[in-house]
Amino acid sequence: MQVTSIDEANWIIEQSGKPAWQNSGRKVNIETGDVGVIVTCDMGREGKCIAETLDLFSQALEKSGQLKDTTGDDDEEEDDEDIEAQIKRELAGLKPNKDKKKPFEAVRLEMPCVIFVRLDKSIDPVKLVHRLCTEAQASPDLKKSRYVKRMTPVTEVRKTLSVDVEAFARQILKPVFHSGGPPKTYAIRPSVRGNNKFHRDSIIKTVADVVGKEHPVNLTNYDHMILVDVCQNIIGMSVVDGDYDRLKRFNLAEIYDPGPKAGSAGEVKTDAKAPAA
Repeated sequence: MQVTSIDEANWIIEQSGKPAWQNSGRKVNIETGDVGVIVTCDMGREGKCIAETLDLFSQALEKSGQLKDTTGDDDEEEDDEDIEAQIKRELAGLKPNKDKKKPFEAVRLEMPCVIFVRLDKSIDPVKLVHRLCTEAQASPDLKKSRYVKRMTPVTEVRKTLSVDVEAFARQILKPVFHSGGPPKTYAIRPSVRGNNKFHRDSIIKTVADVVGKEHPVNLTNYDHMILVDVCQNIIGMSVVDGDYDRLKRFNLAEIYDPGPKAGSAGEVKTDAKAPAA
């Protein structure tokens, strides 16, 4: 199911005690070519994590001027409705207006502790997540989240059954590593959840081969971190800057509370380097 409204997510959780996606028969899948952010949370907090994530993204995009008002007509219509009519309209699950483009929507993953927020392709997930984490680190006393843990930007998604990892990596890495300029140091960090066909060693080797020997590996002082996330039947990839570890690997919970924390359930984290030549 997709959840595109913060109020919708909060209201449905409040009324039923269940995450928003469990109250609808409509299922929205993640498709090849999608752009977004993988977000982790504690088990049982997925619904609240959705509402919180949508709120965080909405604030960040509004602040940057990227959030366009696509609901003006609906707002005028709702002003003429009483509260009961509005609630009935939401519960009825009216067909979405395909002419209106939502800047983001939460999509259910068939596993606990993980959600995916699909973004409009005009929004850069790497910049969005980096901005949120940088602002959180600069003002940790202004805590804006309780349920969101790690946010992993996904520049693009592929389906694991049909993906050519080498070709996929070439596409994602080209702007950073193969568009001219001096050599850049890098590290690779794969994460695998709910998939036993993809293994860290093969991911590392394939991605490192694509990067090429002209760019040296540096695990502690890298210019760029390559993130590869496998979640069940999807694989996402992105390249982030050298402050990834300083920003607690984009884990908002750890930025706000820098004490030692255990990883989210279902997540396999690895610090990876390229194989020896």
